[in-house]
Amino acid sequence: MRFPNIIFDFDGTLTDSRKDIAGAQLWALQQLGFDGFREEQIYPLIGKPLRDTFARLLPAEQHHRIPEAIALYAEYYPPRSLVSTTLFPGVRETLTHLRSRGHRLAVASTKRGAGILRVTDHFGITPLFDRLQGTDGIAPKPAPDVILAVLEGQAWHVRETLMVGDSDADILAARTAGVATCAVTYGALSAAELAAYRPDFVIDAIASLTGIVNGSAHGDPAGRRFQDRP
Repeated sequence: MRFPNIIFDFDGTLTDSRKDIAGAQLWALQQLGFDGFREEQIYPLIGKPLRDTFARLLPAEQHHRIPEAIALYAEYYPPRSLVSTTLFPGVRETLTHLRSRGHRLAVASTKRGAGILRVTDHFGITPLFDRLQGTDGIAPKPAPDVILAVLEGQAWHVRETLMVGDSDADILAARTAGVATCAVTYGALSAAELAAYRPDFVIDAIASLTGIVNGSAHGDPAGRRFQDRP
């Protein structure tokens, strides 16, 4: 078993929550008088800290209103967080399979812990995880803190741990924490965008993860950039 420990990002990796999150951010922007954005413009920003997201979306002269935008989002999103959110295809089956084979699973997300638990309970997958680590008083990715909290809390060795995520922040945080990285191409960033950050593995479907963690995926001669594709 190559990677007995697997840490997952949440939004964009396990759950397709784009419409609910983007809808809440659009609503917050509209309350501030900015209604010219589309959901598709917000999708690549999902998973980043809210402060960074609104800093990208609001003009510089409106950055003093970022705390207001965050408060509006925090009011609007939680009761609507599961309107259209789904698990990505194969997530439930893959997590169940990995757990049955003895892998230890965790979440390390920019989302708050209560928000993660709300979703995992909704889909009945909470028992599959050893730890659900949110960014509660912890520096968000790309800082490594949320990943380090899992490693230290569970006493997992970095060389036996793989981080699976859909964004540059996931790859950068994992690399700083010293763990291997697996990027998924169905989330925030495309395969070409992810390639710039040189993850150790790239997969197009979560089911491909099983070959990687058990050591059956093959890498390139440099041993750094791996792909498990048809």
